Amino acid sequence: MKKARRKREAVADCEFTSEPWNFSWVVRGEVCACAWPESQANIAFLRNEGVGVLVSLSKERQPHKSAHEHFQCHLIHVEEFEDPSMEQISQFISICDKAHEENKIVCVHCRMGRGRTGVMLACYLMKYYRQVPGEAMCNVRLMRPGSIETREQERAVMKFKDYLEWGHL
Repeated sequence: MKKARRKREAVADCEFTSEPWNFSWVVRGEVCACAWPESQANIAFLRNEGVGVLVSLSKERQPHKSAHEHFQCHLIHVEEFEDPSMEQISQFISICDKAHEENKIVCVHCRMGRGRTGVMLACYLMKYYRQVPGEAMCNVRLMRPGSIETREQERAVMKFKDYLEWGHL
C-alpha cells in the first residue's frame, strides 16, 4: 500500500521523467521532435532537455496539460496524413524564428511524430541549413525513420523550396 501511494505521489510531483515515444534531436540545442507527449513524465523529460517551445500539429493529440506551465505552446492543426499548407509551414518557421531570437529550443510533434512532423523538420533544415528538399527529407528520414509518409507530404517539402526562393520567408 505504501509503495503504491509513493508511486502516485511521484507521478503527481513528477519526480521521474519518461522520454516521449519517437523522441530525437534533429539539431541538438535547437529543434527536436517526438510523438504526442501525453504524460506529465513526458513533459518533465522535454523540460529537462531544455525545450522552451512546443508545437503541436494535431488538435486531437494535445500535450499533457502540464505543458502550458513549462513551455510556450502552439497549435498548427494539420489533418493526419495530409500535407501542411505553405501558410502552416510559414507559421512553424515564424515560431522557430522567434524561438531562435529568445534562445529557446523547439519541440514539434503530431500523433506519432512521423508524417506531419517530418515535413516541418525538413522545411526547418531547408530554411536554417540551406539544404535542398531531397537532402532535407533524407536527413530527417535517417534521424527519424518513417518520417514524411506520403507523396503529398514530399510535394509540400518540394513546394517549400519555391516558397523560400520567391522570398516569402
